Amino acid sequence: MNASAPGKLFLVGEYAVLEDGPALLVPVKQRAKVTIEASNKSQVISHTTTLEKHSLEEALQRYPLLKATMVELGCLEQLQNAQLSLDTSAFFNRGIKLGLGSSAALTVALVKLFQPDATANERFAKAFRCHLAFQNGIGSGADIALAAMDETIVFQRGESPIPVVLPDDLYMLAIWSGEPASTTGYVAAVHRWRQNNPDAYQSHISDLRSTATECIAALEKNDCQRILARIEQYDRHLERLSSVSGVNFYNQAHLEMRKKVELAHCTYKPSGAGGGDYGIAYSTNKQELLTLADKLKREHSDTFAL
Repeated sequence: MNASAPGKLFLVGEYAVLEDGPALLVPVKQRAKVTIEASNKSQVISHTTTLEKHSLEEALQRYPLLKATMVELGCLEQLQNAQLSLDTSAFFNRGIKLGLGSSAALTVALVKLFQPDATANERFAKAFRCHLAFQNGIGSGADIALAAMDETIVFQRGESPIPVVLPDDLYMLAIWSGEPASTTGYVAAVHRWRQNNPDAYQSHISDLRSTATECIAALEKNDCQRILARIEQYDRHLERLSSVSGVNFYNQAHLEMRKKVELAHCTYKPSGAGGGDYGIAYSTNKQELLTLADKLKREHSDTFAL
């Protein structure tokens, strides 16, 4: 038996989604893959940057996400006399983790493997509980929702994910910033700033929330120009929150990439909590985005089309 689930990128909604704002996310080509087969040994094979094989007991100690998921699903017994393979190698490049939501994708893939008859919404609910147990209750669930639905979604905490279709003339290019980032680290730092600056925090979150809402309203009307305008506005709101909070998740790597993208007449925004990982270039002109992709390739920047 086997199952898989995709990683994700945020188009809008970072930080706001933690405060009940909407988020728009797209799946990426990178997928977490899991397989299970009968074996005379109870063991787990993990493939990330290397291939490792462990006894079941060792694996449950070594991989807290696996243990949290199996306990939550009540499936520990099914790992006896079985070989379970966990493959998230697609989420690494040159030994660097890419920040595309590998743990969420792996959690959903495990839920699909052990509970194959669950609907997409049931998978989301089950995987979210598993992931919360792994992350000590931290997280919006947006990355889990995307992995469970396996398509572009609008997500708002406390509600079922809504599948959506992006306009045909909205072209997007994911661009690796060159630096890995810690999502939980940046989110925690912003929340520490919030404790001493609650009014300023709420003001910035309100800007993000309303802009994300307007972007999704433009999507419902298939209005590409308005979508791009709101994405650009969201980018500037993120930059201001980064600066005012002193967290500086909108770092030099993203600032420099934004200059390159805007010189190519495209729109740029970091994807996720910032500080590195990916940004996305947007355009309604496919040729402009292809030209940008060629230029970045010559500069040895890693990109892929969305």
